[in-house]
Amino acid sequence: MTQELWPGHPLFGAPTPDDATDRLELLDDGILCLAPDGTILSANAEACRILDQSTDIVGQRADDLLPDVVQWRDLLSGGDGQHRRDVVFRARGGPQIMATARRRAEQSAPEVIILRDVETIRHRRERAGGGNADSNVRFLSANRTRPDFATQRRLCPDLNRMLSRGERATREGMRILITGESGVGKSEVARFLHSSVADARDPFIVVNCASYADTQFAEALFGQEKGPDGELRPGLLEQAEGGTLFLDEVGEIPLSAQARLLGFLEDGLAMRIGGLQGRLANVRVIAATNRDLRQMVREGRFRADLYFRLAVIVLTVPPLRDMPALIGHLTDRFLQTFNQRRRTPMILPARYRDLLEDYSFPGNIRELLNIVQKAAIFVDDAESIDAIFADLLAPMDIPGAAGDGALPAGAMFDLRSELRRYESALIDKAIRIHGSKRKAAKALGVNIGTIVRKTADAPDSAAPDATTNKRGTTT
Repeated sequence: MTQELWPGHPLFGAPTPDDATDRLELLDDGILCLAPDGTILSANAEACRILDQSTDIVGQRADDLLPDVVQWRDLLSGGDGQHRRDVVFRARGGPQIMATARRRAEQSAPEVIILRDVETIRHRRERAGGGNADSNVRFLSANRTRPDFATQRRLCPDLNRMLSRGERATREGMRILITGESGVGKSEVARFLHSSVADARDPFIVVNCASYADTQFAEALFGQEKGPDGELRPGLLEQAEGGTLFLDEVGEIPLSAQARLLGFLEDGLAMRIGGLQGRLANVRVIAATNRDLRQMVREGRFRADLYFRLAVIVLTVPPLRDMPALIGHLTDRFLQTFNQRRRTPMILPARYRDLLEDYSFPGNIRELLNIVQKAAIFVDDAESIDAIFADLLAPMDIPGAAGDGALPAGAMFDLRSELRRYESALIDKAIRIHGSKRKAAKALGVNIGTIVRKTADAPDSAAPDATTNKRGTTT
């Protein structure tokens, strides 16, 4: 059994390397530990977030992370003989970073690099001085936590298989189509696959296909030989040279522009609008959609030949309801990001966590982020935070309910029967969302006997709802 170096110490009392790594996560700063040759020995999650890297950077050389940033190269060189050195830089349009390199007297190269998000430091200073909470909202919107796929893969075998298949396809240079419901994180999967074969110098260019009209799409993608001002206008395809072109919402590409994109995918030649000669483009193409492209092909709204050019390998991202192990993990990740900007860390009560664990999340990860963000704003307001989670059970689909609450003239209603109907609809929805009568009873704050009794006389037509869990399988 390995002996602890310093028993009882919160950092140096770790019995195993994994435990030591977990203890580094207690620090708010990003920490990189380097070998004498510049190889990364360990990197905590905050360091990876600040540098916009995947969590699997151990074993890489630190100078390969940001090779195009002069300040970073100077920091790693260690040629000035200083034991401590600070630099400030911004990499790839990300946050402004302050990096501190530290070394011992007998070492010539940095051994530890401490990374700080300058905006985070500024915000904490404002909060310590009594600043208002509005900046918390702006911070969470602008700094959403990047996925920790290393942890997610351990928690969810289906996700691991999907990512492994994508990594193999990316290494082989195959085109990939990522499918899945809205909000499952298709863009993040595409970025992960890009980073699995690329370095920091390789561009990752996102094209939101839904944001362009017919003529605008081709101009934006391929560029113009001469724009309205007479100047050459490079397209997004040229900007992606040597890297990845990510076609998001590819099902929204105008039909008139699909033929031009098909031509590029077939021969690899990119020609600007108004140009006479194409050039061979070295670009990796990944596409994503939440639409059924095969159905669109059958309906004539998407070209079959373009579909087969894009969908050499199809990766389907599972919905969050099929990965329940990720709900707690993602909740903690979002809370961790938000708590970087709070004087008092937000702690989500257990009863709300229970609701999240049982909820079906039709909006997937994006909806979970939205819920946590709202909770972070209203955490000190009991009524408001209760209302947020009450919305998860809101009876918005009660059969026969009038949308505006208006009653026909002369209508007569029996209050008792109307309350029973409302109660029955609410119970049915709770069972449908949470997947069982026992969980529905817990969410509604009643005992299981009440739910069993009130659903005993339910009509046969309602039976499927009472026995179908949130994954759509019968129990």
